[in-house]
Amino acid sequence: MIPRPTLLFVSLLVSCGPKAPAPEPAAPAPVDPDAAVRAEAGAAMLAALDRTADPCVDFYRYACGGWVDSTTRPADQAMWARSFSVINERNREIMKTLLERAAADPGAGGSPDTPEGGDWRRLGLLYGSCMDEAGVEAAGMAPIQPALDSIEGLKAKADLPRVLAALQAQGLGGAWTVESWADLKDPDVSSAYLGQGGLGLPDRDYYLRTDEASVALQAEYRAFVAELLTLAGADAAAAGRQAEAIYALEAKIADFSLPREALRDPNAIYNPRDAAALAKLAPNLGFSTWAQGLGLDMTRPLVLHDEAWYGKLDKLLSTTDPATLRAWLRFHALADAAEFLPDAFGQAAFAFYGQKITGQAVRKDRWKRCVDFANRNLGDALGRHYVAEHFAGDSKQIARDMLGGIKTAFEGNLPSVEWMDDPTRQAAREKAGTLVDKIGYPDTWLDTSTMAIDAQPWGENALAARRFHVARDLAKVGKPVDPAEWYMSAPTVNAYYNPTENEMVFPAGILQPPFFHRAFPAAMNHGAIGMVIGHELTHGFDDEGRKFDKDGKLTEWWAPEVSARFEERAACVGEQFSAFDAVDGLKVNGELTMGENIADLGGLKLAWAAYQAQGGQGTPFLADFTDDQVFFLAFAQGWCRLVSPELEKLLVTTDPHSPSHYRVNGPLQNMPAFHQAFQCKEGQPMVRPDRCEVW
Repeated sequence: MIPRPTLLFVSLLVSCGPKAPAPEPAAPAPVDPDAAVRAEAGAAMLAALDRTADPCVDFYRYACGGWVDSTTRPADQAMWARSFSVINERNREIMKTLLERAAADPGAGGSPDTPEGGDWRRLGLLYGSCMDEAGVEAAGMAPIQPALDSIEGLKAKADLPRVLAALQAQGLGGAWTVESWADLKDPDVSSAYLGQGGLGLPDRDYYLRTDEASVALQAEYRAFVAELLTLAGADAAAAGRQAEAIYALEAKIADFSLPREALRDPNAIYNPRDAAALAKLAPNLGFSTWAQGLGLDMTRPLVLHDEAWYGKLDKLLSTTDPATLRAWLRFHALADAAEFLPDAFGQAAFAFYGQKITGQAVRKDRWKRCVDFANRNLGDALGRHYVAEHFAGDSKQIARDMLGGIKTAFEGNLPSVEWMDDPTRQAAREKAGTLVDKIGYPDTWLDTSTMAIDAQPWGENALAARRFHVARDLAKVGKPVDPAEWYMSAPTVNAYYNPTENEMVFPAGILQPPFFHRAFPAAMNHGAIGMVIGHELTHGFDDEGRKFDKDGKLTEWWAPEVSARFEERAACVGEQFSAFDAVDGLKVNGELTMGENIADLGGLKLAWAAYQAQGGQGTPFLADFTDDQVFFLAFAQGWCRLVSPELEKLLVTTDPHSPSHYRVNGPLQNMPAFHQAFQCKEGQPMVRPDRCEVW
């Protein structure tokens, strides 16, 4: 709401004559809450502008410069976004209130034998134990001592599969990752996917870079490794030697790990191998023993991201001294458990990962960390109460109507996509027509009744939550995929497209101002959340999503010549974004960000078309701006953000999204409707001479 002026002076009328009859008080003017919402949104939009900037030179600066200049990034945030962060903090406060009520009275939700009562009790006990700092200190290392003891049992290479399984069952790291997902070639059934792992730095490139800053960070990482080992009881000198050996091992793994852009090709990373093939490929990794320890069904082949990686890892680990393997696994277990161990561990982990890697100055308050853990691990239990109290009933239908308009815009655009042939165009129309949308919250909440949360130390509850999710995930392997499942909680400020189920999902958490409000004008809603909807829809037809048919199966449903023409247009997008400077001499990785850039470009075009289909908007929403201009301002201001240089460097290395500056300027450089709205001319920076257009 707009702050109301405070009255600083009140005039008193005094009369010495007879008092006139007091007039009847006027009826108070009716309050229009929608008008207040619109007024607040309009004022905020204007305040974010930098009117000294030229929108045809740098539209991001024009749309966001006022906000950037007047906003200070909070000390406990490495990134602060005008939209996502503000909503996230608002949601976190709401969830805190719910969790504090549950912790104060875990039995207030009803009988623990009912889903509602059981969820409420688990929320209260989980959050309460997390907030019990004294209890965490008193528990010490006890919660992960069994895991550390299992590591000490690794005396020879034959012990490695058993130890790795014991750790991964607890959610405490491992040499590789494992998770279930719909089988790419048989999407009605789940398979187990194995991915590269074993590194403590965020990405292989952090080990491979040789510039001065990277070498310094590598040294700081070794010091952090030694610090955690020392906190766990190792002699300081021995911990230093172990840290050097751990780093040397990880550097070798990094050397044969694939770059992230190589992991984006679903055909390349789909390598199912049965037990016999795995035994031949990597005999020392003991996949059968490892799978048995995890309760993982191997009657169905395991899907490897890269067969060569496991062969190389097998040779490396089989020739590594067991003492180094123990130290390596011990460090990763400690790092993964640092958040629920005594505070010295959490402070050490934050000092490296928070401050050195992301540039976050101050650790988040404990209550924020506890709320986030609850949302990650009991998201449906929390979401059940969140949507009941904080998600307006009509918001879901309004968002669904907008989504329908954007689907119509996609199908209406297909005849003008000149590089497609008619059969491929018809198949694309069918895929869009069968696209499933999920809005707000799931129809059925996840059953967490077997999650062993109790009146026990925080570490015990945290590990119980992790064990539950690991076991639940791996139990899906070989079983039918549940089409009703959500992969984000209702309070999450995000959205996603899932190619194997051909669905897009928009949690209640993101359906809030400044992205969305039922009272916002069409230009604003379409520019902000409409672009997000169009973005997710376009993911079904980006360079990865297009390889999945309407049933979610990885298959070639395009004619070869159509695929070739698509690749030409995608290459234009890759070249455009690869030319953008990011940070510290790094450029945007056009290959890594290809899918997101295509989705941004297509999503904006679809949202614009759906907005135009709304017809006239009547009185302009903002003085001095047309509603067409408001559409583009709403889009751009959804991505205003402040980022530490350290985090920007991390994101350029690992994030498939481009930096915000280019998520705004990149698509708009290709969009004639934007050029017309702001009267941008050929030759100006926001008008790309060789326009990229995919969809």
